[in-house]
Amino acid sequence: MVNFTASSSNLTNTGKETNSTMQDKTQDTVSVAFLSINIIINIITCPFTVGLNAMVIIAIKRRPRLQSNANVLLACLAVTDVLTGLTSQPSSVIWNVSLLVGAADIVAVFRDLQAFFFALLAYSSSLHLMIVVCERLVAIKFPYRYPYILTKRNIKLAILFCWTYSALCRIGVYAMDKTSLLYFIFLSHILNVCVVFVTSSYVVLYFETSRHQKMIKAQQLSQEDVERFLKDCKALKTTVLVVCAVGLCLLPGNMYFVARYFDFIENRVHLVSEITWTSMMINSLLNPLIYCWRQRELRNFIFKPFSNTVNPIG
Repeated sequence: MVNFTASSSNLTNTGKETNSTMQDKTQDTVSVAFLSINIIINIITCPFTVGLNAMVIIAIKRRPRLQSNANVLLACLAVTDVLTGLTSQPSSVIWNVSLLVGAADIVAVFRDLQAFFFALLAYSSSLHLMIVVCERLVAIKFPYRYPYILTKRNIKLAILFCWTYSALCRIGVYAMDKTSLLYFIFLSHILNVCVVFVTSSYVVLYFETSRHQKMIKAQQLSQEDVERFLKDCKALKTTVLVVCAVGLCLLPGNMYFVARYFDFIENRVHLVSEITWTSMMINSLLNPLIYCWRQRELRNFIFKPFSNTVNPIG
């Protein structure tokens, strides 16, 4: 009887070890698959992210008709997207490859670089986005005071503030305990403020545009005011699309921070973080596509040389 019990115990332990081994192999397979997908996505999108955003910046700089305040701010936002393609995505690829080949200890510095540049650019992008929305809010809510509020000097100071505050916040994160609630609050406070500001601004803009539309129907606005309002609304729609794209790409990141804080993904934290970071970086590719879609002159400047190459004249 004792021997039978011992044999049963051995069989049970063996079964547990087998199940554990099978689970480990399954987890390894899933990790390899997701890391490989991350690598492929970043390698493919990285050159397009850099190229398209650089072309947007060049187009706005060279074409006087594109140099409105709204477009200048979009070009400043494109700068953060270019830097994402030049820093965050390449370091992410190197780090993911190192995880696959088992050389993470050797190139751990790329993990730190990825985390530093990604957080810095995420902070800066969020602040830039708030300025873009604020510009539309002032343009529609205070059209006659707009030229005195949105001056070139004020725009430069706002952009300088974005980068300075983002750098200070990124440095401050290193001094905090990464397991505390304060760390997660400080880590995401810019994003939370951005969400609240953008949401409240769009509520105001919705009622303001509705009021202007009623005035247009009642013919209470001059033709010049109507044309300015329609132009502002077109720029507002572009901003709405940019914000929607940002929200879509940042949604996995918010879910990741919540799940990480409550230990829902304690066994897969590194894998899930890589997936969410890739999702966020894809936003840098979507933005220039939205700009080109909404503005014909910008689209022609960027894509016309390629169409002439494919279909040469004569």
